[in-house]
Amino acid sequence: MDSIKSAQIQNTLFNQLTEKNLERMRGQSKFGKLGSDKDMEKVARDFESVFVNKLFESMRKAIPKSGLFDSSAMEMYQSMMDQEMAKNMSERKGMGLGEMVYKDLSKMDKILRGEALSSSTSQIPMTLKTGNELGE
Repeated sequence: MDSIKSAQIQNTLFNQLTEKNLERMRGQSKFGKLGSDKDMEKVARDFESVFVNKLFESMRKAIPKSGLFDSSAMEMYQSMMDQEMAKNMSERKGMGLGEMVYKDLSKMDKILRGEALSSSTSQIPMTLKTGNELGE
């Protein structure tokens, strides 16, 4: 039972650390500055890491349990292994999701700073529709 709690605590701490970085970026974006390129890269990598970790978690839940390796120690090990694999994948540009998030953050940072947009970024929609305008 204790190992299950420790795995849950570790997973919670991992998610809180990433959420802290995302909240910091949200706070900075409200004032028109998203931060340095390193900050944006870190947030993008952290986002990809959390996404991949949740993907692994969902995949593990989809596998039928056989009873052979079902133990709280194995669950804790798999959780830790999934977190490290997700972290390593995001650091090595595994899925490319972090790179896409970084590019979008960079574009938004340029827009907020009022810098000239290139032809590739000029396709970003500049208006946000509310729920009423969308017919919701």
